[in-house]
Amino acid sequence: MKSIKLKKSLKYILPLKTNDLIRFGNRNDSGYVISKKAMNKVNFMLSFGMSNNWSFEENFLKVNLKNRVQIYDHTVGYKYFFYNFLKSIKRIFYFRSNIKNVFEKYNDLIGYHRITNDKRIEHLQIKVSNKNIKREANLKKIFNKIKGKKILLSIDIEGDEYKIIKNLNRYSELIHLLIIEFHYLNKKKSSFKKIINDLKKKFEIIHIHGNNYTSYCTDGMPVTLEMTFRNKKIYPIKKKKYIKNFPIKHLDYPNYKNHKDLKFHY
Repeated sequence: MKSIKLKKSLKYILPLKTNDLIRFGNRNDSGYVISKKAMNKVNFMLSFGMSNNWSFEENFLKVNLKNRVQIYDHTVGYKYFFYNFLKSIKRIFYFRSNIKNVFEKYNDLIGYHRITNDKRIEHLQIKVSNKNIKREANLKKIFNKIKGKKILLSIDIEGDEYKIIKNLNRYSELIHLLIIEFHYLNKKKSSFKKIINDLKKKFEIIHIHGNNYTSYCTDGMPVTLEMTFRNKKIYPIKKKKYIKNFPIKHLDYPNYKNHKDLKFHY
């Protein structure tokens, strides 16, 4: 696949070069590139959004037995994974599924049971929003529960990130690492730019990766963009040198492994 050239106006998304980038999680969707230096200090992972792959969270728990994970996602739970398992069985009779798919859904159910029975992981079936009502929680309520922690915050909530991120800098002293997957950049470009410029007051961009489940915007930016930020006060970068070619070999891998990764450069 040919590398797409980013427009000059997109320089604000370029990550600063660091020498400690490592990959956590698997080599497809749900794996992310982070800072090893920060990971060695972080002791609490806060995840907004949950998939059917928990390799990232499980890798985090292996770093230190004292590490803890708290996940907010109102869309999944035992009923969700059990229903998908039963649905995959039913679809066999209509020739819309196969044994492989049934086993995949079964493994999702067993995997969810495994991680939620780990006392170090807490899954809250609560929506992250700007409200503080039943079944919903705002950032203030969430962060008030975890004062004093050194946090890795991961956000992948399918477009709702634009609704909650504007107040995130208030909690920057607690957040060592920040991972956000931005969606719909072909429609949300102005909101995205404002959010990034605000976050850069407290955080440095250290990594970006295009999610190949979607394609490119007209200016070369991926429609779905994974970004890793690091607290600039705790981990200052003295020499400002930008990374300009993406993806990064041996760190980045396609989210959708059956398609080639998105290539772009500045």
